[in-house]
Amino acid sequence: MTNKKITHYNMDAIDAENATINIIFGERSNGKSYQVKHKKGVIKYLNTGKRFILMRRWKEEISTDKIEQYFADVDVNKLTDGRYNCITVYRKQLYLSFYDFDSGSTKRGEKIGYVVALSTEQNYAGASYLDVEDIIFEEFMSRSEYLANESDKLMNFRSTVDRKRNVVKIWMVGNSISRVCPYINDWELHHIISNQKQGTIETTELPTGTFDDNGQEITLKCAIEYCRPSGQTSYAIGKHRDMLNKGSWQTDPQPHLPKSYNDYTVMFRFMFLYKSFKFCCEYLKDNETFDVCWFIYPYKGKIDKKTIVFSDMIKVSKYWQRDIYNTNFKNKVLNDLFKTFRENMIFYSSDLCGTDFKQVIDFTIKK
Repeated sequence: MTNKKITHYNMDAIDAENATINIIFGERSNGKSYQVKHKKGVIKYLNTGKRFILMRRWKEEISTDKIEQYFADVDVNKLTDGRYNCITVYRKQLYLSFYDFDSGSTKRGEKIGYVVALSTEQNYAGASYLDVEDIIFEEFMSRSEYLANESDKLMNFRSTVDRKRNVVKIWMVGNSISRVCPYINDWELHHIISNQKQGTIETTELPTGTFDDNGQEITLKCAIEYCRPSGQTSYAIGKHRDMLNKGSWQTDPQPHLPKSYNDYTVMFRFMFLYKSFKFCCEYLKDNETFDVCWFIYPYKGKIDKKTIVFSDMIKVSKYWQRDIYNTNFKNKVLNDLFKTFRENMIFYSSDLCGTDFKQVIDFTIKK
């Protein structure tokens, strides 16, 4: 037993920001989903009659049993004064329903929302959702893979629902799995999220590329909340225990320098730039043994025009390259040096740095 204070997540602070796009992430099972589906789903419908959309990434995630289980912790009986006692799904629509325990039958009542899969967003283009003001996108951070052009698909779907009313808000809920996420990259949020502390809300304006009558660019407000730790352990062990127990970013163990950084001399330095992640890579020599290695750490400064950069960005510059193992340099010494960039010679400043680096690069590190 423990007397440690438990913090239950409350979405009122981010709701007060009145943002169009709301990103909420942190540790698992801290109450994020509970708050959003109650306050922007069931309770809002009961108070205003406005319906909502529950979205998941894949079609397989919106089966009837999975969605009904998702709403199992909603006390429908209490919220409706006994008129209904559960939420059911019928033809991908959500209903307040009453389950009769004696007969084992369920009677559908009021329709409160819809269930959609982002992977099939093009199928909804002709549908009408003028009764909807909120889209709840669960598990927007993936452990495995994302859809091609996923952030564009989400915006296309919002446009379908909103129909130029500018009233539809998106609530993106997820665990702190990985900062290598298309929304973070495509909406240029990396500079915010990479420095954000747990328990804080940051806001920014996202450009739409359209302008009002005064020539001012129209933007959408985006609020980002990195939930504070709940103070309650998930009783998880293993390499991802800090994410599960505390909400830290999920990382894998990475090799670190065997000695203090001050015990090395920097012989050469260049940059990696992938998906808005910047890394500095240094070729180090051990001052005592003269052994050499590569050392990678996050970089936040500006990149000098004459610095060699390996990137997924295309630039007309001899200093910008794509393939570290097959460069366009005529300098044989430099080319041979880059060929030593191999797994057993690379060290990282932290587990998070190494995890981010391996997830964003578009080449395979040679062994």
